[in-house]
Amino acid sequence: MKNSSLRFRSISSKIAWYVFAGTALILMLILGLNYNSSKKHMTSVILEKAQYQAGEYAERINQIFYSAQRIPTVIASQLNQFPELSLLDIGLMLKSMLEENPDIFGATVAFEPGVYRGLSHGAPYAFRDGDSVKTTFLFDGGDNYFMEDWYMIPAQMEEPFWSDPYYETSTGNKEVLMITYSVPFFYEKDGNKRVAGITTVDISLDWINRLMESTAVYKTGYGFLVTDTGRYVYHPNPAMRMNETVFSALENWREEDSLSRRMSRHFNPDEQQEVYRKMLAGESGIFMNSFMFSDRNQRAWFAYAPIKANGWSLALIYPRREALEELISLNSILLFVGIFSLFVLFGFVFIVTKALTLPVIRLTRYTREVSESGNYRQDVPQIDSRDEIGDLANSFAKMMKEIDEAQTTLEDRVKERTAQLVETQEQLIQSEKMASLGQLTAGVAHEIKNPLNFINNFSELSIDLAKELSEILEPVNLNEDERADVQDILRDLTLNASKILEHGKRADSIVKGMLLHSRGKSGEFQPTDINNMLNEDIALGYHGMRAQDNSFNITIEEDLDKTLPQISVVPQDLSRVFLNLINNACYSVKDAAPAKPSGWVPVLRVTSRLVNNTLEVRIRDNGKGIAEENLKKIFEPFFTTKPAGKGTGLGLSLSYDIVVKTHNGQIRAESIQGEYAEFIVTIPIKQ
Repeated sequence: MKNSSLRFRSISSKIAWYVFAGTALILMLILGLNYNSSKKHMTSVILEKAQYQAGEYAERINQIFYSAQRIPTVIASQLNQFPELSLLDIGLMLKSMLEENPDIFGATVAFEPGVYRGLSHGAPYAFRDGDSVKTTFLFDGGDNYFMEDWYMIPAQMEEPFWSDPYYETSTGNKEVLMITYSVPFFYEKDGNKRVAGITTVDISLDWINRLMESTAVYKTGYGFLVTDTGRYVYHPNPAMRMNETVFSALENWREEDSLSRRMSRHFNPDEQQEVYRKMLAGESGIFMNSFMFSDRNQRAWFAYAPIKANGWSLALIYPRREALEELISLNSILLFVGIFSLFVLFGFVFIVTKALTLPVIRLTRYTREVSESGNYRQDVPQIDSRDEIGDLANSFAKMMKEIDEAQTTLEDRVKERTAQLVETQEQLIQSEKMASLGQLTAGVAHEIKNPLNFINNFSELSIDLAKELSEILEPVNLNEDERADVQDILRDLTLNASKILEHGKRADSIVKGMLLHSRGKSGEFQPTDINNMLNEDIALGYHGMRAQDNSFNITIEEDLDKTLPQISVVPQDLSRVFLNLINNACYSVKDAAPAKPSGWVPVLRVTSRLVNNTLEVRIRDNGKGIAEENLKKIFEPFFTTKPAGKGTGLGLSLSYDIVVKTHNGQIRAESIQGEYAEFIVTIPIKQ
């Protein structure tokens, strides 16, 4: 069960499934786009074909009707040219004409009563009887033919006329569906044109049935033909021929659907009725949302075209499902081939990725064994693959070797780190000693201050006394030598007292600085003159370095902003920061001196200024500078570059806390190793 789960989560199976899913998505998208595009193209082709086919069939019927129209026109012309023709001659002419025109079932020349040689009836009629053509006389002794529609309408209208289809039974033949085209011919009497009679041709519509039945509209598609009133001349269902109109059939279907309550969502009678009106108006076109008459749940395209000769209309029904069957079949084949290809691709990708990931699997097993056993000295599996996996195996082998080497030296590093911790502890002890020494220094400075006050006071008094003595001796009579000796002595006394006072005040300033650093109220903000603080810290730093090495000397450059107002700070804390930075600068130039060229002058530059309501103090030296890799670590606790015993690594860390945490300021360093180091302290001024 575990192995099965691992196989399912393996890289090869994941890659294969991802490729399979991605390719399947792309395939479905391509097939969908291809199907829609092909469907649109095929639909366009089918509709074009449907329109063409409907027009072609309509034109074939139209040509037959046009040909039939010419026959009675020719007969009427011949009657006008040869009025002496007998009825027998006319019958023979009609018979000859039928023999030459196989599409004509019958033809007649019916004279107006009394016009032809005074006869009340004169209507020779030729018709087909099987394979032969026979002649007869219509209504010989019977009803008056001139009361029939085919005669009366064109005679009254004095223009050609197509009759409605009808079944002919008077010839003794079986019932035949016919249509008659009637053309009047005339004679002149008293300067007026009078109807001389009607010549007709009867056309059997059996050929229309054969033509419509031969239409190839897929398996279930069909065509139908309607008159200018909408009556079916041809329909696949014989019961509807001559018995129904398109409108009555539509109404019947509407009622059937209403009764059965199954109204097809594709069946819209109003749209269908509008198409029928266009057909009867002699228009041609395509109806996109028709239905199969036998099953109104099947949608179809409806192509229609007019029969211009007599105002009829022909329609072809194209079932959509069958029309697109080839496309659906092709798309199914493509889908099958695509799915088969997907599985082949899945297998191929799985095999390839399995072969590619086999080295990774071996490495995975190796790392699992190492993690479980803890033995880093096991040999890494040999992988000869010359690709990224081979590089990975080589890198892994190198890493295991380095881990093994690191493991062997770990104890030494622990010992070394322990020694460093011991050294750090000693430095902390030394720091405590320095703190105690600071307290002792404060006590000593306090004790020194009292006698120092006496020295300063009495030196000032001695100067005043020497001046008074000089004034007292002014009126005393002394020779020139004596007076010169006395003046020299008084001058020396005054000079000595002045020197004592000068150095006494200097010592007093140093003592005040020592007391300030040792006895200030920590954490209490006070308005402070920053420039005075810097002067005192510079003096303390310089003299402190001179106390350690009387050969030490440095050029001090001060650029202090005289307009700087008093700023609220914790003076004893901020002074520690400045003094620490000055001490570090002095140490840096002293340490860098042996490596500097001849003529090099050590310089300490201290500047102060106000920038955007912020105090900025810069302390710069031209000593050994700070290495770039150490710039990011100099404010870390216990980090120092000084030799052991020379520094605790706490000075800059404490300075950082004082500036950033206590004063909400910033402290940063800029340096180029071997050239300079500059510390910038910025403190916002509280309003």
